[in-house]
Amino acid sequence: MKSLVVRLGLLLLIVAFGLGQFGGCSCIPSCTPIPKVVLIDDAHNNENNFDGYGFDAFYGKLKTTLQDMGYTVNRASTSGFSPSISVYGIVILPAPFDAYTSSETQALVDFVRAGGKLIILGEWGGYGDSANANLNAISTALGAGITFNNNTVYDDTNNYNSTSYWPLITNFVSHPTTNGLNTLAYIAGSSLTVQSPGTPVAYSSGNVRTMVNLSKDPRGNSAGIGMKSPDTKERVTSIVVAAVAQVGSGKVIAIGDTNIFGNDVYYHQTDFIDLYNNKKFLQNIVNW
Repeated sequence: MKSLVVRLGLLLLIVAFGLGQFGGCSCIPSCTPIPKVVLIDDAHNNENNFDGYGFDAFYGKLKTTLQDMGYTVNRASTSGFSPSISVYGIVILPAPFDAYTSSETQALVDFVRAGGKLIILGEWGGYGDSANANLNAISTALGAGITFNNNTVYDDTNNYNSTSYWPLITNFVSHPTTNGLNTLAYIAGSSLTVQSPGTPVAYSSGNVRTMVNLSKDPRGNSAGIGMKSPDTKERVTSIVVAAVAQVGSGKVIAIGDTNIFGNDVYYHQTDFIDLYNNKKFLQNIVNW
C-alpha cells in the first residue's frame, strides 16, 4: 500500500511538471508548444496591396517588432496561405479585399479552435467595405461575435495631426491586451459591433461621430472619407474600435484599422506603429 502511495505521488509530480513546461496545456501525455511563427496574409489583395506601397513599405516595422519579440515572420505570398497550428502560432489578416475560399475559411477556424491566435484588421467605410465583409465572414464562421461596420470613425476634438478621421483612443477595458495603454492613434478605421463571446477592449471618446454613407460608388462601396451626399447618416456616440474573443482553445483580436501597426507611408512625421501606445498594444496582443 505504501509503495502504491509513493508511485501515485511521483505520478502527480510528473504531471505537474509537464503542465508547467507547456504553459498549462491540457493535452497530457503529449503536448506540442505553439510555434513562435507568424503568418501575415498578403495574398488576398490585402489593403489593396497595402495602398500600392507594397508589404515592406507598409508593414516593415510590424515585421521587425515581431522579430524582436522572438518570432519568425512568414508572408502568405511566399510561404502559401496554410494557417496550421503545427506551423504557426499567430495569423494576421490585414483587410483582405479578396474573399477566402471555403477551405481557407475552414483552415482558419481549425487553427483558432486548436489554440492559434488570429488578428483581423479592418478598414474605413467606403474604402474597405468588401474587406470588412470578408473579415465578417471569417468572424461568423468562428462564432466570434464581432462585426466590422461599414462606417468611418471621426473625432473632431481628440485626434492625431489635426485629422478628424485619425481619432485618439483613450478608453480601455481592463484586459491583458490593454495593460499599460493610455492612448492609441486610430488611423482611419471603422467601428465594431460586439456580442458574446466577443468582448470590447477599446472605445472611442464620447465625441466620436461615425459616418455611414448609403450612396454607392461603381464598385458597390459606399462613399469615402469626407464625401457626403443626401444619404449620409451621422451618429455621435462612444463606440467600440477593438474587441477580443476566445474560440475553442484559441483567441481572436479584431481592430477596425490596418494602419495602427503600420509604417507611415503617407510621409507624416512618425510611423503609425510608433505613435502613442500602438506598438505596446501589438506587444500585449502577441503576449496574451
